[in-house]
Amino acid sequence: MFQLPKRRGTVRSNTTNGNNANGNGSGSRNDASVAGGNSTSATAISSSDYARRCRELMTLDRDLRALGANTLFDLPSITVIGGQSAGKSSLVEAVSGINVPRDSGTCTRCPMECVMSSSAESWSCDISLRFDYDSPGATMPIGTYTFGSTITEKRAVELWLRRAQAAILSPHLSYQDFYTKSVQELKNLPPDSERLLFSKNAVLVYLRDPDITDLSFVDLPGLIQNERPDVIEVVRDLAVSRITSNNTLILVTIPMSDDIQNQQAARLAKDADPAGERTIAVLTKPDILGAGATGSRQKWKDILEGKDQVLTHGYYCVRLPDDDERSRGILRAESERRAAEYFDSTEPWRDILDRNRFGVPNLATFLSGLLVARIESYLPTLRKQLDALLEQYNAELLRLPSPPTSEPVAEVLLRISAFCNAFRAAVFGDDNKSVSQQNRRLYLQFKADIRSTCPNFRPFAGYLNYQNPNIVDLEPPDNGASTTGACVPESPLDLIVLRQVIADSIGWELPNHVPFEATRVTVLRFTKEWRSASVACFDAVVKGATDFLVELMTTHFGQFSQLERYIGTLVRVELDTCKDEALKTLEKMLVLEKLPLFTQNTHQFRTETKVWFTRYNTVRHHSEIYRLGVRPPIVALTPRPQVFEGEEYADELTLMANVRAYWQIAYQRIIDYVPLLIEHEFNQDLSSRLQEMLFKDILEGPDTRTKMQELLTEDPAISARRSFLEGRIARLVEIKQTLDGLS
Repeated sequence: MFQLPKRRGTVRSNTTNGNNANGNGSGSRNDASVAGGNSTSATAISSSDYARRCRELMTLDRDLRALGANTLFDLPSITVIGGQSAGKSSLVEAVSGINVPRDSGTCTRCPMECVMSSSAESWSCDISLRFDYDSPGATMPIGTYTFGSTITEKRAVELWLRRAQAAILSPHLSYQDFYTKSVQELKNLPPDSERLLFSKNAVLVYLRDPDITDLSFVDLPGLIQNERPDVIEVVRDLAVSRITSNNTLILVTIPMSDDIQNQQAARLAKDADPAGERTIAVLTKPDILGAGATGSRQKWKDILEGKDQVLTHGYYCVRLPDDDERSRGILRAESERRAAEYFDSTEPWRDILDRNRFGVPNLATFLSGLLVARIESYLPTLRKQLDALLEQYNAELLRLPSPPTSEPVAEVLLRISAFCNAFRAAVFGDDNKSVSQQNRRLYLQFKADIRSTCPNFRPFAGYLNYQNPNIVDLEPPDNGASTTGACVPESPLDLIVLRQVIADSIGWELPNHVPFEATRVTVLRFTKEWRSASVACFDAVVKGATDFLVELMTTHFGQFSQLERYIGTLVRVELDTCKDEALKTLEKMLVLEKLPLFTQNTHQFRTETKVWFTRYNTVRHHSEIYRLGVRPPIVALTPRPQVFEGEEYADELTLMANVRAYWQIAYQRIIDYVPLLIEHEFNQDLSSRLQEMLFKDILEGPDTRTKMQELLTEDPAISARRSFLEGRIARLVEIKQTLDGLS
């Protein structure tokens, strides 16, 4: 197992950290500790087994992050938090060697993930944008995008970081729009309601520098106090979300000019890491404490010496360039020399024996070793997770359709045959039962719609004075009630209404003859809604077939968007043709239920008429028990199958029975013939015509092969996904091989 380099403990050295000529993070004092106490050059250390191991593991960490592995794995990381004016930005600059944006107030408004690698011959920097969240902040991986080209001049980094952050805060705009904007243009961006104040999405900075310490960290927006409560909460939540993982080291910047108890960053770190096992505190601005601040100096001295130790990894102290030094652009080596000189000559810091607690180089080297040790210990878990991810990607790749073959004509014809056979099998219920089962449900609903138009005769003189006698047939309600609204049921008809219908229908009939016109008018009154119910059922079946065809086209042709669109156009034309023809036939059949009223089923008509006459006449003769306010006795009523000569309402009761009997026969006809007609004239007709039509159209023209090759151009999204998976799998295999090669 990889171990951290041993420290020299309390051994005191007068050598300053500023003697490192390259100004890198490996000062001579720390190099000696790594080598076991002997002073060695930075070059020797950089080529040591330890340094190679650091670079090896940091390269692995960088590659995983470049693959977006940090959104899939809980990778070890370092997150830098601190309040405004705590020196956090200066610390980031001192560790990374680049200038970050600075303005009055809050400047950093999104995470910056920085990866530093010494595996390079010259300095360079690449910036990317990673979008893992949508605008409201919900997880929704979108992707990582290279932002601009490789930067080879350090002074250009700050402007590009400003541009990158502006692009992160403006996800509704193209990130390339920010490539040419100046500092002033970025500061004076016009008001935009869609621009974010802060974002969880990150700017990625990859630094290559032969003189740098191998390290990676995440810099977060500074915690704020004097702002709107919602803004304060957003920044706080961003910090909390980044430091809760047990694999995250928390680097807290604390200005020595303030009491540690007043630091919000320190409180957040303690909440996330109560035992102090993951927290490293960096004390900044020691030079602000004047000679007279003896109490504060003694307090911080005790903390640095471990007398008030509450953190496993303890405290570090750094002196960072002030505004004057920064404006003059002093080199990193010079800044480190001045810091070392300050700590070695200023009380009480010069009296502290553990000199490794001072200076940015010592801090960077310690953080690098600590992070690398955590990466090392995470490797077994990472290997398991990597194997699972490889299995997932390979499974997804297998689910993607195979690339097109070299025989385009044969492939298109085979796909069309499979498509048409699948539709025909579904129509006849031979294979996929979903279409036939769905249509059966639609036809049951159609039956309920038609049944809802059943005549509601009330054999009373003024039905509003009576309870509903519920005179119904014995047909079981196997399809429930109508729910489509395709039919509007008629209001109840009583003896008074039917007497008026008869009166309105009388022409030159002889006395005591009920005119047939009364029967015709009353029947049509209850069948006029049948067309709307039939057409509604037809439209629902057509929609179901259309939706199923779309699914089949996606299944059989979706890999090739041009072919899918081409086939889709042809299928829609044929579908519309079959629909129009079937609808015309349906309309003709519906006309049959208007005039003449006709049936040759005379036996059923006579039987039904007698049954219904008996039911209506029986209720009529027991009407008193149905009066409102009267509780009907629970006894069987004495049937009354006939009326006596001259009995009142005899004609009306006869009309009721005749209409209800004929309605029953017509109802039984239509609930069968409408579904049968739709199936035969639409679904089955369409299924029998599709293949012939498609073959004929596809094979027309002089150069069928070229036409097929064009149609078999694979959907870019599918080919891109296949390429992505193949590339990702290859990269993961490479990382797996690297992991397997680690000792």
